[in-house]
Amino acid sequence: MSAITRRVFVADATLGIAASALNLKAFAASEGTAPHFEVASIRPSPPGATVQQAHFSTLFGVTDRFDAEAVTVSDILDMLNGWQLGRVLGGPAWMRTDRYDIHAKAGAPISSEERKSAVMALLAERFQLVAHHETRDIPAAVLMAPKRPAGLKRAAGGETSSMRVDAHGDPVFAAVQMSAVTNYLAQMWHLPVVDQTGLTGTLDFSLAPSAIEPVRGQTWGDLVREAVVDFGFKVETKKVPLQVTVVDRCERPGEN
Repeated sequence: MSAITRRVFVADATLGIAASALNLKAFAASEGTAPHFEVASIRPSPPGATVQQAHFSTLFGVTDRFDAEAVTVSDILDMLNGWQLGRVLGGPAWMRTDRYDIHAKAGAPISSEERKSAVMALLAERFQLVAHHETRDIPAAVLMAPKRPAGLKRAAGGETSSMRVDAHGDPVFAAVQMSAVTNYLAQMWHLPVVDQTGLTGTLDFSLAPSAIEPVRGQTWGDLVREAVVDFGFKVETKKVPLQVTVVDRCERPGEN
C-alpha cells in the first residue's frame, strides 16, 4: 500500500458557476456595483511549487479576503466549477502548469457567492480571461444505486456536514449531500462524476479502500472505485452531455 499516493480533497458542493453562458470580461464590465477586490497581489509561486502545495483559504463564509497559494488558473476555474474536474476546456497549456500566489482584499466583507463573482472579475482583469459555457458530450463516471446501500444512514438533525479521512486514509462522510460525494470522487478519478443515485437529503457513510488488497499498477483512486462498488453503488464510465467551461482567451498577468 505504501506505493499508492493517497490524495484527499474536501470541497464545498455548493460551489459552481450558475450562468448558462459566461464571458468573464463582459461580466466584470457590466457589474459595476458588484462585489470586487479593491487590492490584489498576484505573483508566481516560488520555483518548484507543486500541486501538493496548492491551497485555497477563505473560500467560505463572510470575509473580505480571497487567498490562494501555488494554484493554477485551471485550479481556480475548477474551484469555481464545484471541483468537478474535466469540465474546463481550451486555453493555453501554461494555464494548467504555471502556479501563482494570490492575495486579494475587498472593501467590505462579502459572502461566498459574492466572492465567486469577485474572483471571476479578478481573473478577467488580471489574466484577461474570456470564457463561455456550452454543453458537450464528455467522458464521465455515472454513479447509480440500483438499491439503497445497506451501510447508508440518514444524518441526524443538526449534525454538522463534514468529510474527513480516518487513520487508514479512508473517507468518512457525515451529513453530506450526494453532490459533495461526487465532488470527492471526481478528485479521486480525475473526471466528472454524475449523480444518478436518486438519493436525497444528508447522509452518513464511509468507504474502505484501505481494506482492498491492491494489485500492481492500481492507484488510490482505483481502490476508491472498488470500495464504492463494494459499498453498494454502481459506476459506469461513458460519454454524457455536460456543461463545460471553454476558455477562449487567457494571458499571463503583468506586474502588480
